Order: sequence, then structure tokens, then C-alpha cells
Amino acid sequence: MKLILLLTLGAITYASVMAPTPTTTPSVMAPTLKVTSHCTPEEKVIFSCATTNAKVISLCSSSSLTSSDGYLQYRFGPADRPELVYPATREHPSKHFQFGTQIYSGGGAEFLKFRNGEYTYIVFDAMGKAWEKAGVVVSKSEKRIAYLPCEGAGQFEMAPQEFEQIKILRDPNEADFEIP
Repeated sequence: MKLILLLTLGAITYASVMAPTPTTTPSVMAPTLKVTSHCTPEEKVIFSCATTNAKVISLCSSSSLTSSDGYLQYRFGPADRPELVYPATREHPSKHFQFGTQIYSGGGAEFLKFRNGEYTYIVFDAMGKAWEKAGVVVSKSEKRIAYLPCEGAGQFEMAPQEFEQIKILRDPNEADFEIP
């Protein structure tokens, strides 16, 4: 069972996400987009979903994302009009994101975390024996100020091992994250 990760809300397409480049450097493959996303056709959808408040959460990466090349961006806002893009410039994700996992009885969770000024964002996907949740949690000064759930299920299109391969660090406080 694939653990489910954090950073954009809603339903997402299922597709493979890593493929070796001709030099055998790991790279993320572009899934077929079946949900609303802020990602362009040239980008890979790592996570995307519509929220219950008519916004879209997306994690978009360059078509080639390796341990040294490519970018990953969080984009949030109405369809076709993101209000927040992080990072603002297209940079390698190892400089901006951390990932985490949690194991539950009958399931687990995956998430991506980043800080933007005073705010911390955690995009996650989680499931237990009789529930599934995905969305983004926003905190300020370590106090949760918002939870934007996905409408329907969400799923990361990258596994924790793939985040490690592209040099995204594990969140040292991953056990502190509480699924809303």
C-alpha cells in the first residue's frame, strides 16, 4: 500500500512518477491529468485537487526532476488563477520542501511541508481503515490557522523514496503532524 502525501487537496490522477533518464538519473514521469490543476501541459502533476471552497491546490514539477535539476512549485487559488505560488521562482525542491510519512493501523499518510514567511504549509494525503483525507494545513507560529480539505480523495504521485532520490529532506518533526 502506498503511503499518501501532503501539499495539495482533492482528487488526483494515478500514474507512475519516476523513470530513469538516459543517464539513469531518477526522474519523475508526467501523469495523465484528469483533475483541475494549476500545472501546465509541459509539467508533471505531483498532487492536485479541488478544495471544498472552490480553489485548487497543485504541486507541479518540471518534466525532468532529478537530484540536481528541475523544480517543484506549490500553487493555490481559483482554477487558472493561482493566488499563491511557492517558491515564486522555479528552483530545485531540496531548497524549499521537506517530506514526511506516518503509519496508521490500516493505512498511513504522506506529506510535503514548506515555510513561506511566518506560515507553514503541509500538503497531505492520508487514509485509515474507514477514512481518507487530503488537503493542506496552514499554521502560523506553530498554531493551525486553516485546513482546506480536498473534495474527494487526493494522492501524491511520488513516493517517499522518490522524494529522497531528488534530495528533499525528511521533516525531523514528522511525528508531530496531526491529520485534521
